[in-house]
Amino acid sequence: MKELRPYQKEAVNECWEALRKNDEPVLLLASVGAGKSLMLASILLSMQSAGKRALCLVNNAELVRNNCDTFREQGGNSSIYCAALKSKDVSAPVVFGTPQSVLNGINKNEEISNVHFNIIVVDEAHAINHINDRTGFMRILRHYKQQYPDMRLLGATGTNYRFKGSRIVGEGCLFKTQVGNITTEYLIERGFLVEPNFKVDREYIIDFSNVKIKQNGQFDSKQLEVVVSENARLTELICKQLIHIMESQSRFGVFIFATTKKHALEILSHLPENESGLILGETPQEERERILNGARQGNIRYIVNIAIISVGVDVPPFDTIAYLRPTESLVLLVQTLGRALRLSPSTNKTEALVLDFAGNIERHSHWDNPILLKALVQTEDKEKPKPIICPKCMQNNTDTARRCIGMQNNIRCDYFFEFKECLNSTCNEKNDIAARHCHACQAELIDPNSKLSMKKINGIEDLYELSVLAAKYGVSNCATSSNFRINCMYQCIDKKGKNIVVYENYTPSSDKAKRVFYGQFIKKHCNKSSNWYNHIDDRGKMVDMLNYVNTPDSIFVVKEGEYYKIKKKVFNEKDNYCVA
Repeated sequence: MKELRPYQKEAVNECWEALRKNDEPVLLLASVGAGKSLMLASILLSMQSAGKRALCLVNNAELVRNNCDTFREQGGNSSIYCAALKSKDVSAPVVFGTPQSVLNGINKNEEISNVHFNIIVVDEAHAINHINDRTGFMRILRHYKQQYPDMRLLGATGTNYRFKGSRIVGEGCLFKTQVGNITTEYLIERGFLVEPNFKVDREYIIDFSNVKIKQNGQFDSKQLEVVVSENARLTELICKQLIHIMESQSRFGVFIFATTKKHALEILSHLPENESGLILGETPQEERERILNGARQGNIRYIVNIAIISVGVDVPPFDTIAYLRPTESLVLLVQTLGRALRLSPSTNKTEALVLDFAGNIERHSHWDNPILLKALVQTEDKEKPKPIICPKCMQNNTDTARRCIGMQNNIRCDYFFEFKECLNSTCNEKNDIAARHCHACQAELIDPNSKLSMKKINGIEDLYELSVLAAKYGVSNCATSSNFRINCMYQCIDKKGKNIVVYENYTPSSDKAKRVFYGQFIKKHCNKSSNWYNHIDDRGKMVDMLNYVNTPDSIFVVKEGEYYKIKKKVFNEKDNYCVA
């Protein structure tokens, strides 16, 4: 029986305090390597000792087996309800199962559907889609809550958000209270996880930047297939580079993340045959265990998968991760990183190497995550100039930076060079330009490159359509510098006949500001925009340019206090959209 670490005892106590307070769902935040299964086992043992019933739900059979084994090692009496493990036993006080099997049992009115569980514990709780009441998790929770209204719900996860950052705790979310707060950084600082070191070799990067993300948040699989097919030679070179790193640095083992099944098989064909294994969703349980056991013993050094080993796989000696696939999900990136951070006393592992061959570090660089920020700093191109100075913390950034990489009091600088602002009047948070939903309030973010409905969207305030009657353009001096400013004034009328004046201005004083001015004004308003590209520094030329600009026929704005902010412009000949 294992003894809980001090931080684990504290987290368990926080769970009990929150669960006893009321029947609102509680989330235990504990990073990979924090010992979630041990903490959950402690809570479930207390339920068992009190003569209560508990159901522990986890997403796959491997996790069911692992969590159940941990509970039994701690002295628990449990049974398993999981079709994949060929067991539908509910006789013990604590039942471990998958949501798929439990939901099937409920639908068929099997014995498990009539058990009055005092508490339901959900591991990897970020997987619960609380927005959709018809998902398996929500149907299970609703069924047992009706059976026993005083039932408690405890979720556990290492990432308190879904997909690209949607929060799962707070108002409007399933979980109302968060406890534990055991982060990856906390565990690394105290020696419970090893330090990750990141490396990007810019000669060996598969470019997935043009692959679209569909409405469901997933990359377009057909476009992914095209990219990997066109980069077959590069995949082979990456595998050779990976083998060289593994051999020259005497590394123990590597998790390799592929893009598709075909890609995974191709990668496998370039690796040492007797030292490599492939684990996919369809891989039989016996074969999976053979590969993982071989990896723990050092016989298998290369494990190829797509995403199946992001959770529930524990091979502590493995010290390397290689990404040959893009991760559209922030959750997936953080979870997969954790696979190589576990301590390994048998091999004296001191660090983990993370090799990014798919641009994932750059893709997620805007998130306020200390691990990802460290990755960004470690892998930045040292030869690339940093011409943009953050006006808030004075940190130098590259010309492609969307958010400043500087630190202030050990907290990442929150200055954005490019962003989408949430239009929800009670939020107004800044979001990355690629975000589809606001990270703070989950409201849908308007895509400036698509034709928009002017009706309310998810509670967002209306965009007002204004007809432009006339416009004035001019150049003035800046009060605080020698730079000049381009001023625009639109005389408009709304649908009710009210006259409204809307202003916008640009100050092309830095490389970034020049690009913004060119992309958002000159390209939209000038027929031969490229003629002016090299003259943005020249005040006289800009005065001349303003004599040739086109005026929009109408604009769409949002009201901010006494002023209006332009969100879309429509010209007579064709639609053009820009974010002011």
